[in-house]
Amino acid sequence: MGPLPQFLSSFSDTISQLYDRSDGARWNLDRARFAQALYQAAARKFAENGASANPDTVAAFLESLHVQDLALALACSEGNEASWREFDLKFRPAIEGFARAITRDDQRARELADCLYADLFGLTNDGGRRRSPLEHYHGRSPLGGWLRVVIARRDADAWRMNHRMLSSIDLDSALAVDANHTIAEPDDPERTRYVALLAGALQKTLCTLAARDRLRLSYYYVQELTLAETGTLLGEHESTVSRNLTRTRDEIKLEVSRVLKREYRLSDDQIGLCFEYAIGDWPFDLARVLAQAK
Repeated sequence: MGPLPQFLSSFSDTISQLYDRSDGARWNLDRARFAQALYQAAARKFAENGASANPDTVAAFLESLHVQDLALALACSEGNEASWREFDLKFRPAIEGFARAITRDDQRARELADCLYADLFGLTNDGGRRRSPLEHYHGRSPLGGWLRVVIARRDADAWRMNHRMLSSIDLDSALAVDANHTIAEPDDPERTRYVALLAGALQKTLCTLAARDRLRLSYYYVQELTLAETGTLLGEHESTVSRNLTRTRDEIKLEVSRVLKREYRLSDDQIGLCFEYAIGDWPFDLARVLAQAK
């Protein structure tokens, strides 16, 4: 693929035809913005595996794009209200259905769908520019299929993120649970209750942390920044970030233990089971809790 000006010159007729077909004018979508999106889709396609980019091949690829979905996504990412009404009517039920199918839990599905929807609507950065995941949609597949993949990835990312947090806290060893305590069978009828109690205790504990400690946890565990990147944002040395994370984890260990014992009247053996079960089945939304904590 050559530079954008060359692309615009070589495929001007195709671009015009696709723009007309996309109904982009319906959303007041700028023709130049649409052309740029076509260029980005083609550049991405033909950068993969050194794929051939002769004019006929590129034209055929452009013709294969789902240009109506692409135009709708572009208009939504730029905040066009009419396009959002169309998107809401066409895709909101599908998003919620995808989330339920993946999570198999109505509450988690609603939270996942609401979070995704908020992100898709976009936030403005310091320069006043709206940023939305829809900017990464290139029209190579139907928009509904792309949304399904995004939801599946977010659910998987949330599980990995929470698992990483839970593993780092390592509450089993921190609470000095007797190594000989009896582990119930996987079909333990208390399993769901224990996991829910642990989630409740951890949520209460996180909400009691200092705002700066919550922010540090969010940078490191939710956004998966490195220690150095986290330090840059907080004005801390990398080693200081590491020490503060360790301190915060220790505080969480102690407080979660207190909550489970004081408020839920659990024994050390039962607390051990909470963490045993949570490792394999953990519905806790760390990102949401950290964002909502005051």
